[in-house]
Amino acid sequence: MMIPARPALVVAAALALSSVTAGTATAAGVDVVSSYTCVTSTGRSVPVGVHFGGGLPDDVGTNGVSYSQYSYVDLDLDITSLVSGRVDGDSTAVVQASAVGPTTKQVQGHLKFAATQDTQWLHAAGGLAPLYLNPAGTYQIRLGPVSMSLRPKASDGSPLPQVDAQCTPNTGDSVLMGSIQSFGLNADRPLRPTDLTVTAATASTATLTWQANRWWFPTAYYQVYVNDTVVATPVDKQVNLTGLVPDGQYRVKVVTRDTTGSASLKSEGLVFNTAPV
Repeated sequence: MMIPARPALVVAAALALSSVTAGTATAAGVDVVSSYTCVTSTGRSVPVGVHFGGGLPDDVGTNGVSYSQYSYVDLDLDITSLVSGRVDGDSTAVVQASAVGPTTKQVQGHLKFAATQDTQWLHAAGGLAPLYLNPAGTYQIRLGPVSMSLRPKASDGSPLPQVDAQCTPNTGDSVLMGSIQSFGLNADRPLRPTDLTVTAATASTATLTWQANRWWFPTAYYQVYVNDTVVATPVDKQVNLTGLVPDGQYRVKVVTRDTTGSASLKSEGLVFNTAPV
């Protein structure tokens, strides 16, 4: 269905705070608890609890993808804190992962931490690098070592000493996240948006842009998802999100809708943090 033309301005998407403005970006669908041991840059060896969340792609049915297109896996990490003070988005984690099936593919997941202050657990969100699961078949997604760069701050915002950590699973060399079925088929649908970028952000707003790919039929509009909820349907390749929570963390994805009503797959997720007040 064609959406009536709108002014060529960014669309203000006022988010319903009760439903989509959670303090951290979270992707439902995966729930894995494990134990790791972290060796820090200060020389400590620390046992930690690890909880992996996230979402496997549902491009072709549940946890199914096409062997001819890239697949995107959301990844969330909750881990026992190794520092005191405030931690926020300039602290990062890298998760080593593999897709084990007809062939084995090594990838990394890049995550950024949500804002916390003197908490027992730290939360980070992001995703694995795009997966091209060809040849078709069943692939296990396995998560391995985690490296962290933590840049804590004092209550006045002044930096505290950085702590780096290398963390490895206590039960073998990897943890099973789940399985993806890659099918030998091609879907006839609009191409998904790419290159999501935050061009401006405050404590309560964010402006995002993206790139569109040419398709047989013209684009009617886009659907903007924030934490898995549609919050805007702009006709331009940009959106202005309002009503965000200070020190919040959000995962955004975009879908293309063409004039025949067909929809693309969701774009790769983009995780960003809002500023503190």
